[in-house]
Amino acid sequence: MAFHLVFQMPFHTGLDVESLARLKADYYDSLAEGVDDEPGFLDFTPPKGTHAEYINRVVWGVFESRAELDGVISNFLRDWSIERIGKVDLAVMRLAIYEMLREKDVPLGVAVDEAVEIAKEYGTKESPSFINGVLGNVSGEIKAKGREFIG
Repeated sequence: MAFHLVFQMPFHTGLDVESLARLKADYYDSLAEGVDDEPGFLDFTPPKGTHAEYINRVVWGVFESRAELDGVISNFLRDWSIERIGKVDLAVMRLAIYEMLREKDVPLGVAVDEAVEIAKEYGTKESPSFINGVLGNVSGEIKAKGREFIG
């Protein structure tokens, strides 16, 4: 769910705190409507407790840190610009790098592995290896310099 919300951010011009909250509510509503139409599925209920807290924290964190996260991504690209990165790959990397830098209870390897799995499901054929390469280098830098290496 966090990935889906982060993915939608670039498609909303002038995204601010209020519109991000509305985007999240609309996303949950669309999930509820889709599940209701499927026979045999339980009604969708928005995440609660620690799951909801985690989704909120990382989505808001990515929203507030987009420029910083994009700077990290740019620093680890070779012969590539951030403007050329597909929206799925960019969202996956923003989310994973945010987790690696700010979510101290998320092991670096887990953030990378989850990002690669999301890329396999939603990205192109090349997405998993591209994302693994960039995030592997980011992870190595974090191991060398600490989670706060970019401020």
